[in-house]
Amino acid sequence: MRVTGSSALPEAHARSTGAAARRVLVGAALAAGFLRAFAQMIYSGALVSMSSDLHTSPAGIGLTISVYGLSVAVCQIIFGPLVDRFSSKWILGAGMLLFTAGSWWGQAAAGLAELLAARCLQGVGIAAAVAVGVASIADAYGPGQRGYAMGLFTMSNSLGASVAPLLGSAIALWFGWRGDFWALAACGLVVLLLVLWQLPARPAPAQRVGLQALLQIVRLPATAAALAFGCAQYYAIYTYHALLPFMLVQRMRLPESWAGVFQALLPLSVTVGSLWGGRLADRHGALRILQGSAALGALAYSPLLVVSLLAAPGFSPVWAALAVSLFGIVVGAGFPAQLSLMVEHFPALRATAGTLQLFARALGSTLAPVLAGLLSQRGSQPLAFGFALLVLLGSSAFGRLQLQRSRLPNSV
Repeated sequence: MRVTGSSALPEAHARSTGAAARRVLVGAALAAGFLRAFAQMIYSGALVSMSSDLHTSPAGIGLTISVYGLSVAVCQIIFGPLVDRFSSKWILGAGMLLFTAGSWWGQAAAGLAELLAARCLQGVGIAAAVAVGVASIADAYGPGQRGYAMGLFTMSNSLGASVAPLLGSAIALWFGWRGDFWALAACGLVVLLLVLWQLPARPAPAQRVGLQALLQIVRLPATAAALAFGCAQYYAIYTYHALLPFMLVQRMRLPESWAGVFQALLPLSVTVGSLWGGRLADRHGALRILQGSAALGALAYSPLLVVSLLAAPGFSPVWAALAVSLFGIVVGAGFPAQLSLMVEHFPALRATAGTLQLFARALGSTLAPVLAGLLSQRGSQPLAFGFALLVLLGSSAFGRLQLQRSRLPNSV
């Protein structure tokens, strides 16, 4: 089942796009993916210091990550349909302006409430950039190359998450955690200037998107399965990100600088998996790779639960590194297939379908820090990791039922 409508426009535009223009489009897409995760994770290595400086609990600091993720998630649903209807250049420019303003506000925040508001503004701005990025990839690459291209987009997002904790920890070491927000403001300003200077104005499909179209995307069994997998896998990923600094510092008695290294390890593993998975999706079909990644994801998360049970002074961090790497590679292999599946089934609504998938992931990343923090405070860290494993198992069962209903072939 595919929505056609005015889908010929983006595909025809992709065929006629010159090499230079295509590089600019893809560069804008990769920059959007990079900044989206870079902004979310840049101060993850300084969570303990932020909690002390702002006189708030770990759950309160976790809320700053959740508010950013929620803003991105909600606003993607707004910007996706807009990108499908209007030129993306000015949408992207406005988004980067908001992101830069929110970053400046964040460095000046005097308390948790101000920081939450600044993070919300950052999320609104980056949501516009991500919506444009998905549409640009879909327009620039046909089905035979789209899996690899979506792998690059996923890689840019994972690379941002990999670099952010290391760079953010170094900046915080010299300038405090507020220096991280100055760095984000500088990045946003650079991208804004490049967008206004280099990004060409492009026609859009002019496809009006209503509630019925959104429901059509959600109800299709194959895309419903992709949405469930993305949400659950990101919930598991951000449970790890939210709890890891406290597990390393408080239970294993390691320096806080180790948190930045381990925060970077999971997205680095996802980067490797996404490049590999994108090529596999082009070769064997997105649906087949989607099924394999979901089936193995819960199994690969189990070693992290074991690590959370055994964490104590003297416990070797090597075992934690191996567990993290395994999970990252397995789930990363499925992320390009998820996006490819959404876009290929709804080419006329490529930004809307793609941002719905990203919405599902952002929903998981939004819920995880708060729920994991509460479960950790009221129970234990293994309880929070165990709940994440149950979420993965539940999504796998739901997705299997949805795919059994689907009459689509294993290649899309």
